[in-house]
Amino acid sequence: MSPISRPMERPLLVDIIQAFTRGLDPWLCGATLFLVGIGLSILHWSQPTPGFFERQAQFAICGLVLFLFFSHLSYKMLTNKFTVWILYIINIFLLLAVMIKGHAAQGAQRWLALGPITLQPSEIAKLVVIFTLAAWFSRRPIKSFLDIFKALLIILLPAVLVFKQPDLGTSLTFGAIFLGMSFWSGATILDILILLSPIISLILNALNHMWWLEFCFLLAISLSFFWRKRNRWKKSVRVILVASIVLINLAAGAARPHLWGLLKEYQQKRLTSFVNPYVDPKGSGYHILQSLIAIGGGGILGAGLGKGNQSQGAFIPERHTDFIFAVIGEELGFKISALIIIAYAIICWRGVSIAQQSMKDPAGNCLAIGLTCLFLFHVFLNIGMTMGIMPVAGVPLPFLSYGGTALLVDLVAIAVLQAIEFAHPQQVERGLQMRG
Repeated sequence: MSPISRPMERPLLVDIIQAFTRGLDPWLCGATLFLVGIGLSILHWSQPTPGFFERQAQFAICGLVLFLFFSHLSYKMLTNKFTVWILYIINIFLLLAVMIKGHAAQGAQRWLALGPITLQPSEIAKLVVIFTLAAWFSRRPIKSFLDIFKALLIILLPAVLVFKQPDLGTSLTFGAIFLGMSFWSGATILDILILLSPIISLILNALNHMWWLEFCFLLAISLSFFWRKRNRWKKSVRVILVASIVLINLAAGAARPHLWGLLKEYQQKRLTSFVNPYVDPKGSGYHILQSLIAIGGGGILGAGLGKGNQSQGAFIPERHTDFIFAVIGEELGFKISALIIIAYAIICWRGVSIAQQSMKDPAGNCLAIGLTCLFLFHVFLNIGMTMGIMPVAGVPLPFLSYGGTALLVDLVAIAVLQAIEFAHPQQVERGLQMRG
């Protein structure tokens, strides 16, 4: 064979890349790459401070490397009972270090400098809590109502430490993850209602005292007739449990003024301004009103990258982090905004599908649901607050909001979902055939 006709050898790097990317879920990875690309494009054209795009691009490259690594790592290592507690203790240490030597910005102390790198441990805590809960529920599924409170202790300490930073949004995220994973692991709908009932009582007490009392009455009736009938509790035990839950709700509503004082002043205004932002249009309602103006002004096609009046005029606060969806709505319009929401829906759909495909593996299916709840809650709360239907809680939009730690955590979460899918090839093939 002549030198000319001899086939050219492929570079070793190409073989390595193909080996790592072979078999990746096209829906899951395609939606993720689309969102990362949109986020980098917005930061490039609309970055409020020079260097934001460059730093985020560097984190995106690191995140893709981590994605390839974790997607081929056995997820069972992350839910091993020894590994999770080591990670849990390290994470608690980092959260405590933030309180002592953390970097403060905009009234919150959430960042920790480790040499040239600045991390946000509260973002890492989300993954650690999911790993720990998955390990717990895989060995101790919920069989009684009291089992829920044993698992609740896992999120209690990190949630309190994060709340003290203060970071209300991430604290709420812990709660959403816990509720979703608890329901998937055996908790009933009424169990979830009981856990949420004190918060509902607080809200109803603030809106209307009669609504609050009516809710407590309906709760007592529902629990008396429908709650955990299979447990076959003695009548006296059921009466005591129901009475205790109702009393807790009455106490929560009555204590509302005192509990309200635990929140920072800006957190109180954020939680109330979304109800009627026009009451204080230049103060607590300013964020929401400017976001609504930007999204409404974008129309179907948008003003174009870097051409939004609200975003380029710096009328949208935190336009590169919490309110980046408002910038997208103004500059890229309804079409791209709708595609973004569809991309998030695809990620959540694949997360639930992967959980169902791994039903025979308690750790894998519980882990997949936890990661799906993480994305679902972040997307719902962030986009909801930019549209004025949810309070401003300071939760980043996955893959789009500026923030290196958050981007790395999001990409690792997708990688773990992919690793769970890799671990169940027969179920994956059957699922693809059904979708075909």
